[in-house]
This record gives sequence, C-alpha cells and structure tokens, in this order.
Amino acid sequence: VAADLDNDGDLDLLTYGAGGVYPLSWSGEAFSASGSPLRRGLPATFVLAEDMDGDGAVDVWADGSLFRNRTYVGNWVKVSLKGLSSNPDGIGAKVEVKAGALYQMRVMSDPIAHFGLGNRAGADVVRVVWTNGVHQNQYNLQKYQTIVENQILKGSCPWLYTWNGREYEFVTDVLWASALGMPLGIMGGEPLYAFPNSTDEYLSIPGEKLQADNGRYSLQFATELWETPYLDQVRLLVVDHPDSVAVFIDEKFTSPPFPPFRIYAVAEKRRPISALDGQGKDVLQEILARDGEYVRNFTPARYQGITVSHDLILDLGKLSPSDSIFLFLHGWVFPTDASINVNTAQSGAVRSIPPSLEVIDENGDWSTVIGNLGFPKGRHKTLVVDLSHKFLVADYRIRIRTNMQIYWDHIFYATDVAGGPLRIARLAPVAADLHYRGFSQVSRETPYSPYAPDYHATATAPKWRDLIGMYTRYGDVLPLVMESDSKYVIMNAGDELTLEFDATRLPGLSSEWSRDFIFYNDGWLKDGDFNTAHGKTVQPLPFHGMTSYPYGPGEAYPRDREHLSYLQTYNTREVSYEAFTRLLFNQADDEQRPGGESGH
Repeated sequence: VAADLDNDGDLDLLTYGAGGVYPLSWSGEAFSASGSPLRRGLPATFVLAEDMDGDGAVDVWADGSLFRNRTYVGNWVKVSLKGLSSNPDGIGAKVEVKAGALYQMRVMSDPIAHFGLGNRAGADVVRVVWTNGVHQNQYNLQKYQTIVENQILKGSCPWLYTWNGREYEFVTDVLWASALGMPLGIMGGEPLYAFPNSTDEYLSIPGEKLQADNGRYSLQFATELWETPYLDQVRLLVVDHPDSVAVFIDEKFTSPPFPPFRIYAVAEKRRPISALDGQGKDVLQEILARDGEYVRNFTPARYQGITVSHDLILDLGKLSPSDSIFLFLHGWVFPTDASINVNTAQSGAVRSIPPSLEVIDENGDWSTVIGNLGFPKGRHKTLVVDLSHKFLVADYRIRIRTNMQIYWDHIFYATDVAGGPLRIARLAPVAADLHYRGFSQVSRETPYSPYAPDYHATATAPKWRDLIGMYTRYGDVLPLVMESDSKYVIMNAGDELTLEFDATRLPGLSSEWSRDFIFYNDGWLKDGDFNTAHGKTVQPLPFHGMTSYPYGPGEAYPRDREHLSYLQTYNTREVSYEAFTRLLFNQADDEQRPGGESGH
C-alpha cells in the first residue's frame, strides 16, 4: 500500500501479508488503536491507508482494526471530483498538484485523493485531467482543505455577444450544426461520424439586444470552450416588421437535407389548453412564457445529456382540419459529447433518441407522424414544426417523446405565420478584428438553466489543452468572412472576433414598426475531446465539397495558388502544447503569453 503517511509530499510504502505489516519508511509506533501501536509483526490479509477520521492524517486499517495516525507532521490538501455523467467520482481521472518545487500526481481510484504538502502553506495549482481529456485548473489553494472540483461542460460551440447600448451581453451559441469528426456510433464495425458539410446557420437576435453605436452594430464571436472554429462567412440580416407581429426562425438541429430558410411572422400566438408530462403532472405554467421556468419532467440516466424516456402531452384545443398549424418550441439542450457517443456505441447502452411527435389515430392510440423533430441547437433556440395535415382524426393532442435532456421554456402555436409585411436588409461586415480576450466566468441561475457567461468577468490564463497547429494571425481578417470559399478564420480557445456592421445604410423605422436581427454564419467546428477524429490538431483543414471528415479517399484541402496564398498569408500563428504544459509550473509567465502562440 502506498500513501503519504507523514504528509511530506512523498509516498510512503508498507507491505503486509501472513508475515506481518511492514512499514518501510516510518515507525509503526506513530499509529495506535486503543493505545496499542501498529506492530511490524501483525499478520494482515487486508490493509487500507486512508484518512479515516477526517483530521488530515492518513490512518491504517488492518484486518478490522483501525490504527490512527498520531504523529503526522506535514500540511495537506485533498481533492474530490464530481463528474457530469456516469462516472460521478471521476475514477481514472488524473489529478496533479504543484506546490513550489513539489509536484505530485495521482490517478483517481477512490472518491478522495490526499496530497501531503510538507511545510508549504498551500498548493499553487491543482489540475484535473478528466477521462475525456478535459483539463481544469484551480490556483492558490490554502492548506487543510478539501477541494471539490466539478466537471465542467467542455463544449457547446462559440458564444455570440452583442452590444445592447450599454454593454456586451450573451445572446446564444454558434456553429452548432457542423461538428467535425464527431463520432455518432458504429456501422459495420467502423466509426460513424457526423456529416461533414458546413451549414447555413441563422440565429435570432432580439432587437433590444443589439443597438447601434457610432453608426455601427458590434458583435463579439468568442471561442471560450475546448474547440476550434473555422468561420468562413458572416452576415447580419435586419428584419423590420409591424409591432403587431413577432418574427421567428427555425433554429433546430437536424440531419441533411436542411429545411429552407424562412422567417415566420406571427400576429397571434395561441397557447395549448393543457400540458402534461408522462406521469400526468400539469406543466402548463412552465411553457406559457419565455421566463426561465423550464419543463424538467425527466430523470437523469447514466450519461450526461441522456435521460429516462419522457413525454410531453399538449392539447391544442379546438381547430379545423383545414387550418395551417405551426408549433413553436423554445428551449435548450444539455448535450452528450464525443466520448459518451463512443461509449454508448461500444457498450450497447441506450443512445440519444431525438424527439418524435405522435398524434391520436382512428383507434384512439398514439401514432408517430414525425419521427425526428430535431432539437435545439444549444441554448435559447426555437424549433418550428409544421403540423398542417398531420392530425389523423379531430383530436388535436400531440405527444412529444425523447430521452434527450431538453428543457422547454415556451411553447405556443399559430395558424397564420404570414402576419404582415417584412422589410429585410442583408448587411456584410465592414470590420473584422481577431484578437485574444480570454475566458468568461460562467454560472447557472438554477440547476435547470443553461450555463451563462459573464462577458465582463474574464480570466486570461490558458484554460484548455489547445488543438495544436497553425491558426489565423491576429488583426484584420475581414476578407476571410466575406465569402464561403474555404478561406476562413481559424480561432483558438480564448480568441475573440469583433464584427462590425454599418447601420447608417438602413432606413429609419416607421411609426409602429420594430427591428429585430438574424445572425448568419457558415463554417465548421471541431472540439478537443479525445474521441473526436483529429481532435488534437487543427489539421486536416475542412473544405466545401468534402464527402466526409476524416477525409474520404483521394480528398485533400485545395492546393491551388489562391488557397496556398491564403494559408501563407493568414495562418501563421503556431499553437503548441508548450504554454499549457508550462502553466502548471510557471503560471505567471503564461498569463503574459496567452495560448502558447508564436508567429505574427
């Protein structure tokens, strides 16, 4: 058994068996049970070395007798892990502790890891490397405490902030539908990956969240999680409409073929007359408004993002078979990740089942009419479902069934989605500046709310083990976001892209009219999960027209003069593991050189 019995930062060793317990680097007199010391000659078939009484000293349990440590000398810290999914104690995770010149590492095999510090007053850094590769750091920890490290959500796409006239505020996450190398399962014994094509993604921005400043609309596209975006084109759609209507777009995640882009203008929002979960509980109040009161009628299962199958039953009330019926569902999804997808595929465990929609048939039974509704692309997203001619009888109840961890906030329907004239302007950016910013502090209002970043509470030290390779150099990158041409901005964790659009070109608002916005982007995203294909490197680069990622036979990034010039001109910033590795030993230096970058 190995344990730090005197808290000096070095592991001590004892052996045991029929011949007795043999402490090799300390005196058995230091341990006693009811006044009797632990003796070298005491036979033992089972010995455990842990802090049994919580006083910070490692005790010894030998064949039913507890021998308490009475003479430990050093200081200490303990680390307890709280995982997100099927491994709540973080078994197999690596914990590193740095205190001055002292470095220690443990692989978690128990719920708590004990670290002696000798005469040091605390630990400079505690780093946890979770089993899916996520790194988390805590700094400047005092002695005599147990640190509980909660596993954080490592990926959910870049974050979009907008200038609201006073400050930048978080709006939504971006590039959700183009996850490069994301394993979905196994087919024919080979990994099955997500579709490789970039997507035309449209995201809603309420008018009050984006206000012009000095004649320009300003947005921040920030990469703060463990991922690398390849952003190819952006636009800002300005939608002017009568005050009497509200405008919506479909923001669901679905597989190709993607539905065409459409703006829905709703003059009358109609609410269901009842909403029940699968156990008959009334959840109508939770869906009446966008207020952060979420339907949470499910039980978490073994894996993050997967729950016990759950239902939501809505009664839409009295309708006519000739009515056009459009259902609007607003909410957010807590996702699985690449490692969980591989785990469920290899183990045969239940995988994520997207929401399906059922209606009552001629026999009074539930019958599936839409096998896959899609689901929210991350946070604060709206799904639009055309229910016209989907009802089999004059019973306008619907049942939505899934095992995904989806939190619905607001649900309504409309029979008219062309409620008024719209005036739409499409703006190209007039400025795009890439620079380093760092990482926002995140928090949750409730256990059922999505994690929300605070733009104005920022840390600048490296946070993730970067994907290594050549990134876009800092500075003006406007030419790269003007067209979808496989010449894109490659961003590292901590990078921010400031986008500006000219508001002076727009006409003034008419009386009794309002203005909302839609952010368009085209590109890809690759996260750093150990089970993501090529998840440790920026290469291979994606390109429009590729048939798969990893590449299909004979495929490669274009090597014509135009694309080679792009690579040589813009992608000159090299990122390695150096800064992140060195951070454990010299934090101050890396705070001055974020991201481990070289080049210009």
